Amino acid sequence: MQLEPIIAAKLKSFQESFELENIQAGIAFGRFVNHSILSSHQPDAFSADSELLEKICVDGEWDTGIDGLAVLLNGLVVKDHSDIESMMTQFRYVNVEFVFIQSKYKPGFDSAEFLKFIAGVRDFLSIDPKLPQNDKIKEALELKKYILSDKFVSKWDNNPFVRLYYVAMGRWRNTNTHLLALAKQAQEDIFSLDTYENPEILFIDSEALKNICDSNENRFDVTVAAYDIMELTPVHGVENSCIAVCYGSEFIKILENSSGEIRKALFDDNVRDYQGENAVNSEILRTIIKEPEKFILLNNGVTIVCDDFKTSTKKITIKNPQIVNGCQTSHVVFTAYKKKADLSNLPINIKVISTKDVNISNQIVRGTNRQNLVLEEAFETTKPFHQKLEEFFNAYSAEPVKIYYERRSKQYRHLHTIKNTQIINLQVLMHSFVGMMLNSPDKVQNSTLEMLREFKNEIFLERHSYLPYYTSALAFNQLEKNFRDGEITKDLRSYKPHLLMMFREAIGGTLPPINDVRLIDEHSKKLLQVLKKIENSKPIFLSIAELFKKVREQWSKEYGRSIYGMKDVPDFTKLLLKTVQSEYSVKQVRFEKSERIIDSCVLFTLKDRNNKWYGFISGDPVNIFFHESYNSNLDFKSIKGKKVEYKLGKSKDGTKLYAFDVKVKE
Repeated sequence: MQLEPIIAAKLKSFQESFELENIQAGIAFGRFVNHSILSSHQPDAFSADSELLEKICVDGEWDTGIDGLAVLLNGLVVKDHSDIESMMTQFRYVNVEFVFIQSKYKPGFDSAEFLKFIAGVRDFLSIDPKLPQNDKIKEALELKKYILSDKFVSKWDNNPFVRLYYVAMGRWRNTNTHLLALAKQAQEDIFSLDTYENPEILFIDSEALKNICDSNENRFDVTVAAYDIMELTPVHGVENSCIAVCYGSEFIKILENSSGEIRKALFDDNVRDYQGENAVNSEILRTIIKEPEKFILLNNGVTIVCDDFKTSTKKITIKNPQIVNGCQTSHVVFTAYKKKADLSNLPINIKVISTKDVNISNQIVRGTNRQNLVLEEAFETTKPFHQKLEEFFNAYSAEPVKIYYERRSKQYRHLHTIKNTQIINLQVLMHSFVGMMLNSPDKVQNSTLEMLREFKNEIFLERHSYLPYYTSALAFNQLEKNFRDGEITKDLRSYKPHLLMMFREAIGGTLPPINDVRLIDEHSKKLLQVLKKIENSKPIFLSIAELFKKVREQWSKEYGRSIYGMKDVPDFTKLLLKTVQSEYSVKQVRFEKSERIIDSCVLFTLKDRNNKWYGFISGDPVNIFFHESYNSNLDFKSIKGKKVEYKLGKSKDGTKLYAFDVKVKE
């Protein structure tokens, strides 16, 4: 089929980025469409980890006419029951959404194919589905049943939303009365189930698909009328800046995409996603509806960083905007708009900054969010460690398996020579590192902030070597390629951190302390000797995958334990380690569990209620407690302000750090 040139170019770029050049054109097109539409709902949904893309592409035998299917909670695509549990505990209320996609690699909109599509959707959403379904649709159906169960209904912000996208290459005309009538009947049928909001059915032609792609890449210009514009003072590294006041009805032009949804890519650089309905956002909505004229007095407004902007009489044109502060405000304004609220008298303060300097952008992100209750973890990748780690990846990585650390969302999107499969983002890096270099795959979870909190004393510390981070990322990259190539069965995708741990143990042996730079670098270099050539690592990964399956069977049959949820069980991790050590004759080495940390300064010393001395030593990211009971030879009276070296220990429950064998550094 001859595609429209721009769509053809974007499809080719997608195939190259995801290494899908060798699959049939129609199948590749379907994945491209699914990726594009789901990215408009959650821009960071697809990373170097291809598991999610594979999961939402449900086309094939017994697909019931559906090519793409995703379940979203508060705009985030969920993969399994643990994702749902995490979201339900994280948010007070959730918005549930079901997205269905049918794409046709041909021009024109076919009534018979559309009928099959909506029949499959109706059956999926019904109380008792009857159509034969493939395994992927059955998995999605289990997620639906879980979300619709009595356990979670009380958490719904409203009834679940349903969106159907019917995509064909050609031109859609609203004069197609037959298809419109079929769509109307489908909406009424689904709404009559008394479970879902009135569904939205969208016909996407080539022009609409191009607009979705441009919106995902945040490549658009927008002109809004402004009540007033004030130029700000010049700043080095900032091309231009101003403060503009516009009304909500104009601000919507920035927020709304061609499909009538909020542009999620606008918020790539925001430190936190929309928090859903909470006390603060409910108050914002109340002000918008009840007292719009007071909004500008009670709300800090929105900060936009952009490539360029131009002002004229009462108008401002912004090129490629990014909302770095005001995510909550923007979403609540958009919610009010969808509720048909009158926004024509809602004044909004917008700070617009034009700069191409990444460091200035990071400063703006940190500065504009400091006045809000934003957790420090949200600023993680703006810290110096990550900037240096990115530079290390660029300097150390080499062909044929060169990889890149993506500190900022989509920072490599304009470099078409870099494939999506070469990019490692923060979440993937944490999953790989915690599983492989901390032997804790059972503690890996999808919430990035939760993991940053749990491992704040164990990862991304200034004293750490960058080499084990790079090693775990490269190992992930090669493991992921084995999944993409079908060398390892897809049922093991959820256990990638476990497989990485097993691979490390099989090749490197006993894991040394992560804080001992010399030992962990030697360990990493041993792994890199295998990883530097894909043909060397592939047979080991395949062998590890088969060994994992044997342990899984042993876990079920010999130990009588359930294979469901075992990935979160520490005992299963221990069994994997024990088995791989036996299988690969790994010689156990006893490392000292803690090592000396030097050039740390004593902040203060005091006496406790039992008249015993204690104090704190400066640490990264937290200060380290030390006590007289395990530093009996220390002169606590004179040590304040002095540099010391010490050994690091943990409390029995593993939640607190303390220093022992503290010695003044000469």
